[in-house]
Amino acid sequence: MKELWRLAGISLARVARATPKTHARPSSMPSLKRTLAITGALLVMATLAPVASAGTERAFYLDKTCAEDLSEPLGYICTVEHSDFKWIPAGTEIRYLSQVDNVVQARIEIANGSVEGACTWSSDVDAVCVFGSGTGRLAAFHLDVVVTANGDASIWYWDGMYWFGN
Repeated sequence: MKELWRLAGISLARVARATPKTHARPSSMPSLKRTLAITGALLVMATLAPVASAGTERAFYLDKTCAEDLSEPLGYICTVEHSDFKWIPAGTEIRYLSQVDNVVQARIEIANGSVEGACTWSSDVDAVCVFGSGTGRLAAFHLDVVVTANGDASIWYWDGMYWFGN
């Protein structure tokens, strides 16, 4: 073959420069294996993200006002005025269902769920409330708060922690 090129007066270096390379070009489309690996990793991360944050406690605060309502079991109902937890916004009602000694059963109802708990009163204006797992959006919601009031008990404050999990 070299002889033919030389007879024609063409150098091999010149032929090599003019000859298109036959190497396979890398595909611009990722391989199926790579795509599956990335998809699998994303699914694992999406699955584990809620589990990783499930037990993380976060600060909780709300203030509420209460008013007489004779249709309620204990004769009053409270309305959230401000909350830093988006699922219990201003306007949410807190109902008090029953009382045995210094323990009052309470229910927080939202558009897509509810949660019940017990408030243990140490004085007329001091309590600790513990809410366990509820329904709907509040299915795995837990809340522990200290309850206090302003001087004339017209505004009640809940300060504590919440988390999601079992």
